[in-house]
Amino acid sequence: MPLNPNRICLKILLLIVLGLIAGIAGGLLGIGGGALVVPGLVFLLNFNQHRAHGTSLAAVLAMSTAGTLTYWHHGHIDWLLTVEVAAGGMAGAMIGARIVGAIKSRTLQLMFCAFLALAGGRMIVAGLAQGANGVNTACIHYTLASVMFAVLIGVASGMLSAILGVGGGVVMVPAMVLLLCVPQKTAQGVSLAAIAPIAFTGMLAHRAMGNVDSRAAVWVGLGGLAGAVTGATAMSGLASSALKLAFGAFLIIMSTMLALKRQNKRE
Repeated sequence: MPLNPNRICLKILLLIVLGLIAGIAGGLLGIGGGALVVPGLVFLLNFNQHRAHGTSLAAVLAMSTAGTLTYWHHGHIDWLLTVEVAAGGMAGAMIGARIVGAIKSRTLQLMFCAFLALAGGRMIVAGLAQGANGVNTACIHYTLASVMFAVLIGVASGMLSAILGVGGGVVMVPAMVLLLCVPQKTAQGVSLAAIAPIAFTGMLAHRAMGNVDSRAAVWVGLGGLAGAVTGATAMSGLASSALKLAFGAFLIIMSTMLALKRQNKRE
């Protein structure tokens, strides 16, 4: 039975729009966009969960790369910090993939929801309290002592990404801002730059298992490229306090959605 050209065009349009929306959000907040791509592929296009994750990683690779280049153009990436976080993230992803079956997911999800809610609330408070100059006056420098914390942040991000299927950016950004006192825009740029190699590693693993729909990934990635550049460019014109408020709200919304999902599974 020949495929309906109208349905093919509609599917392509949905993939591009999904990538565009995810790219804008990812570029604006430094989160990669996978948190939107995966549910979009599952609920809108009937992908199974494994195929959605693999295809999402391929699209996120394109989005995070485009976002990284845009943040770099605006001077919001610390490459040394990126290497530290990315190294920890890749190690954490491998650890998470190995231990995922040995961890009680419900307990981990509860802890993760609590972390997102607390971090989101803390970032909202920080955004409201931040001075008009847009600088975190507590500390804006990096020290040698912070290297270990940066690597640990990467490890935690990579592990949670592998175990729960969420983007590492939702852990990296608030952790860098709240624990290392990294400026908000720099934290978002570092997050995107660190996500790229982590997404690439995960994509290769999923591709080897046949979990990547290459055609879908191309269309989502094309929309994501445009969206990531748009979101990252818009970021450069916003105050850091506004970004903290937006990111904090995003974390609280995500925490609520994960908690509701967990509650529905129990019922």
